[in-house]
Amino acid sequence: MWETETNLTLVGIALYTLASVLAVTALLRPSRRIERWALVLAACGAVPLLLVMVLHGFRAGHVRALSRFEAFVVYGVFLTVAYLVMCARRPRASGLSTFVIPYVTVVLILGLPAIRSDAVLAPQIQNSWLKMHIVTAFLGYASFSLAAVMALAYLLQDRNLKRKDFGALTTRLPALETLDRLMSVQVGIAFLMLTVSIVLGVLLVRLTGGGEEWVTDPKVVATVLTWCVFAALVHMRAWANRHGRRLALVILMGLLCLLFAFIGVHVVAHSVHDYLQVGGR
Repeated sequence: MWETETNLTLVGIALYTLASVLAVTALLRPSRRIERWALVLAACGAVPLLLVMVLHGFRAGHVRALSRFEAFVVYGVFLTVAYLVMCARRPRASGLSTFVIPYVTVVLILGLPAIRSDAVLAPQIQNSWLKMHIVTAFLGYASFSLAAVMALAYLLQDRNLKRKDFGALTTRLPALETLDRLMSVQVGIAFLMLTVSIVLGVLLVRLTGGGEEWVTDPKVVATVLTWCVFAALVHMRAWANRHGRRLALVILMGLLCLLFAFIGVHVVAHSVHDYLQVGGR
């Protein structure tokens, strides 16, 4: 089964890589047709990766997003789906594929070395609360990552317009007003999902008899700090009427906090959330 999962993963990453090439090509040689093919290939690439997660789940008998490989794949697939939904509702957002698809491809490649490692999970937390905790967390990660992509696009678009540079990138990206509105919506969704995920995590710890180690866990602390950044962004937009360039800069800073809570904390500190590798196969 491991060989099948490895082959499926390589197929998925290969499709994402090809989609990335097309997405970058669409920037150098603007073409709606190339953009559409990039989106199609990214969608096709997500399918074998989802199948890999299903196979992991069947083998383990519970939801899988525990090892580094699984977490990176779930993050990449959730981000892809969120972006495709946005493109379906806002066709002009397909111009952001130059940023989104290569980013997801890099994430998947970074997770690939851990593909044959597994992770352990205490039986008492294998329940529906854990599933909802994981799903809402990754929905929050995906939504905020999309907001960060749009924040980057906003800053580039703003700079190009001020310099009166009306090149390919300027014509492919959505208008500043659209980017400002969309990134605010994504921040709101991310804040809601992360809030629900934290509440579910606390509930899960209470139900399973978790101790103080969960309260003081570095990942929990980093996640709460990230939630505070999200809350500040919601306040800036909804009540302080802050938007545009300033909001975009804070969103990009928030992405750094998110990535640290998601990945970096496992590198610099021990966490009870660690991706517990129990050997390759």
